[in-house]
Amino acid sequence: MLKNPKVSILVPICNVERYLRECLNSLVNQTLREIEIICINDGSTDSSLSIIREYERRDERIVVIDKPNSGYGDSMNKGIELARGEYIGIVESDDFASLNMFETLYKEAAKNDLDIVRSNYYAHRTGEDSSCDYLVENLAACGSYDKVFHPIDNPRVFMCQPAIWTSIYKKSMIDKEEVRFLPTPGASFQDTAFYFKAFYAADRVKLLKDGYLHYRIDNANSSVKNQNKLFCVCDEYAAVWDYAKRDHDKFQIIKYWIPRQQYEGYLWNLNRLAPELQQRFYPRYVEEFSKIKAAGLIDSDRFDSRTLARLNRMTNDSEAYFLEQYGSTEPRRSILVCCNALSVTDAKTSMRALLDKLSNDDEVFVVSPDSDSLVFELKNEFEGMGRLRSDADVVQHRLLGHCDADACRAENISIVALAARDANFDDLAATADGEDAYSTDGKNYALRDVELRAEGSSTLVTSALRAISKLDLNQIKRLPDNWASLLCSPCAPEAWAGGFDIAIDDAKEMACCLFDMSEPYEKVRLLYGQLLSVWSSVRKGYSALDWDQACRLRERYYSMASVDALFTPHAYADNSPFLSVVVPVYNVSEYLEECLDSVLQQSFKDFEVLLVNDGSTDGSLDLLEEVASRDSRVRVLSQFNCGAGSARNRGIELARGKRLIFIDPDDKFATDHVFFDLLDAMDRSGALICGGSLSLLKPSGKIKSEFSFDESFYHVSCEREVPLEQIWTDYGWIRFMYDSSLFVDGKVRFPQLNWYEDPVFFLRALEKAGCCKVVPVDVYHYRVGYKETEWTVGRVRDMLWGMGHNLAIADGLKMRELYVTIANRFNRDYADAILKQIKDPGVYEQLVAIQASINHGLIKDCSAYDEPYYYLLPLYGDRKKRAVAVERLAHRIAESKAYVSAQRLIYKLTGRG
Repeated sequence: MLKNPKVSILVPICNVERYLRECLNSLVNQTLREIEIICINDGSTDSSLSIIREYERRDERIVVIDKPNSGYGDSMNKGIELARGEYIGIVESDDFASLNMFETLYKEAAKNDLDIVRSNYYAHRTGEDSSCDYLVENLAACGSYDKVFHPIDNPRVFMCQPAIWTSIYKKSMIDKEEVRFLPTPGASFQDTAFYFKAFYAADRVKLLKDGYLHYRIDNANSSVKNQNKLFCVCDEYAAVWDYAKRDHDKFQIIKYWIPRQQYEGYLWNLNRLAPELQQRFYPRYVEEFSKIKAAGLIDSDRFDSRTLARLNRMTNDSEAYFLEQYGSTEPRRSILVCCNALSVTDAKTSMRALLDKLSNDDEVFVVSPDSDSLVFELKNEFEGMGRLRSDADVVQHRLLGHCDADACRAENISIVALAARDANFDDLAATADGEDAYSTDGKNYALRDVELRAEGSSTLVTSALRAISKLDLNQIKRLPDNWASLLCSPCAPEAWAGGFDIAIDDAKEMACCLFDMSEPYEKVRLLYGQLLSVWSSVRKGYSALDWDQACRLRERYYSMASVDALFTPHAYADNSPFLSVVVPVYNVSEYLEECLDSVLQQSFKDFEVLLVNDGSTDGSLDLLEEVASRDSRVRVLSQFNCGAGSARNRGIELARGKRLIFIDPDDKFATDHVFFDLLDAMDRSGALICGGSLSLLKPSGKIKSEFSFDESFYHVSCEREVPLEQIWTDYGWIRFMYDSSLFVDGKVRFPQLNWYEDPVFFLRALEKAGCCKVVPVDVYHYRVGYKETEWTVGRVRDMLWGMGHNLAIADGLKMRELYVTIANRFNRDYADAILKQIKDPGVYEQLVAIQASINHGLIKDCSAYDEPYYYLLPLYGDRKKRAVAVERLAHRIAESKAYVSAQRLIYKLTGRG
């Protein structure tokens, strides 16, 4: 423990595991080393305590106070009592500090013998780099940068946002002057009285223009509904008045400034309360300011004219003022106005125009990622905005607009979706207020009486879907194609706070609602196409999740593939075909017709074709339906995009044939007798898996059928049975035909991966069959060279999962040649892709686990590799720096579970264990 710390930093903690490491890392790495960090755990029920205990073990400067939950004020007071530093600083546990913060503040304080030194701060959004944070000049109005002054000589310093975490305070001063927090419950306003007391007691203060604390601005809560916090702000200002009266001379100056600060504090509290609590707090607000006004403490020089006018209207006619500012206490209709597609400027203009047309008895929620600021600015800049409410209470997750309908006070709920500021607001308002079922101008639209409270309609998207499904086909066609996307908005995964499971469940609810409809196919198909972009946003969101969260939600996310599909109602042969052909289809209209011709022109005719449309948006479905209308062997079904693996799995489940064969929609079969050749070979041999040669189809149209030794597995020169131990690749699965018995128990399926799902399927099938048969016939033309692979984090994660899976299977089945082939891919085929994403914890953790599982002896016995250990090069790079590289990466991703595995690896490589 440090004997004489220069600064004691208080960190109040209550259930902040998500942000805590970032906060503590910024403190333990401060350039001022002579600090103590007092972590006050206020009864956290998440992993916050274990995190701070971990840091406590690693850094002797950390002191932990662990206590039952008693509130912010009591926690801070305990920290102050324990602090031994010359100065005290405060960092909230969901914020973080620049590394030079306390060195800079302490140098200023020590050089000028200051009681308080205060700075501005940076506004930080979760998920954005801190270099993008912008400076909030909270102190600009004081006009006293870089000057030492007495606070009472510049009372404007008392009018600033408290922001107590931007300062350091002399410990001896706050002890002598009894500057402490009020121990009220929860964490509401306790900084108000503390800030006032500290500056009121101080003699020497200095303000700095720069900022050092990064304040998280997107970790706000919805409206306060806790009655215990209703009057906390009143307690704070009662303490302010009491403390101010301790010094008669100062009080004569400050007594005209306190009402201005108190008015803003009460107003802020009123605006954040739930409507039912606003009606309880408002009379207290009016009562106290009526007394302050009667006492002659309202100085017009302290208030701008607009604020003073509002204060006078409030005290002179409180009921009329409340109705003007907060709308009806019993609204006739709740209207959710979605401005997700509009800029802040356009949204403000549109909201003003719409409000002019809506009834005064409505309550109007502004649904937007910028909802809080939009409502604040509109109410601050214009009169008559009392009906407006932020969406903080009603919208719980933005990806599909998940709502708490109970936040809507009216029985009837309408939706307005805005995409352009030049909307027909008369028509939109008429619909929203109940005159018409719907209205649209092709860009914007409104829906009356959406069933947001109905079972299975917990989102704006699903409730709108139910309402729109009641319209006729021509009315739906007049709606904007992106009607669903206008109701929701993508957001950074870091801002989801563990709520992504809500988005997944919402998407499944949407799909079930759509596919369960008893509406005509043409209507459901149109709605299906309009909803694809919503699920696409969820897929993108999942791929961007941090590794631990993605693992936790994997099965839930994959379950979307089990939702029912939409079947095209064409005539379909009701027989038992001998062969089933499964074709997953996703946005390949350019090649699709050529692919299907190669299927339908086969000389063997007793087959069915299962065309699984995996959410195509390019017109592929039109072509599939046209083909199905001409051939009764073809069946078309559509699902939301879950990947080729899930589409093939759906085909497997529906297949009626004794044998199955697969083809991708951008490829084609080599001849018109492929089915006959493979079926004949399977009948003759009894093989469960039988395949032939594969050729590459180049963009020029040329066919490559001759390969180097490394790729020679694509070419079959003689008929033979291949036992598992002789199989040396898990590629080329698609040139094989499979017996349906392989799929009966459900174990041989494709994993839902974005890469390497095919080799996993192939090896599972081989494991089940025990061997495969190959015959010297041309089977498959695989199209190459027309698209590039983008190695995203999600794709590399999936690839490593698939490769790790197949390595383990190959090792267990003694498939030595295959094992070596897969191991070599880490260092050859995929090394660059892995290196590109090596800093991702999911990539790193999996790679470390695979390295730890490598069967070094097997590789040495079956290859020219002649070292005791087989190293996965993306982990190490320069062989001389292997252990150092792994250790550096492990510390960089220290939050990952891979840290422990990496440490074991380091010891192994360096001979320490």
